[in-house]
Amino acid sequence: MTAAGAATTLLARARAWEPPRWLARAVARARASLALWGTEHGARCAATGALSVRGQGLIHVGHRVQFLGGLVPTTLTAAAGGVLNVGDDCHFNYGVTLRAQEAVTIGNRCMFGSHVVIADDAGGAVAPIRLGDDVWVAHGARIAPGVTVGDGAVISAGSVVTSDVPARSLALGRPARTMSLDLAVSALTKEPT
Repeated sequence: MTAAGAATTLLARARAWEPPRWLARAVARARASLALWGTEHGARCAATGALSVRGQGLIHVGHRVQFLGGLVPTTLTAAAGGVLNVGDDCHFNYGVTLRAQEAVTIGNRCMFGSHVVIADDAGGAVAPIRLGDDVWVAHGARIAPGVTVGDGAVISAGSVVTSDVPARSLALGRPARTMSLDLAVSALTKEPT
């Protein structure tokens, strides 16, 4: 084997190397601890990508919250006097923006697609936002000030939510309209006539 061939083989092996799972988890937890420095955060938070945390308000992140990496960093911002509260076991894809001028409260076990924007100070209005437990907010959705999203609700991709979403409902459109998830499931499982 020539020297060039040996160098190419070594380079290919180096590129194919993946760290062991325990090491990748440890690095993700360390990255989250550094990014969340100065905030209240629970155990086992992890960030596999860029995470930007800023502001003079209170930011509280629950246990086992995951921030996934991607092209755009996830941003958590709380202005002076603002409160940003994220529940346990939440998952954030890349590019999510959470901004609290007054209060943004997110329940437990919520999931967020990439480029979701939740800001309680959009459009000149400032009003608290509350998301219940087990809420799923899909890619590119926006939630406006003063909105309450009930437990188990789903916000469709690209939707702009300007009014409250009841529990176990699907919100879709610009502006978003809601329908019961029970109706959506029965419509999908109904046999054609």
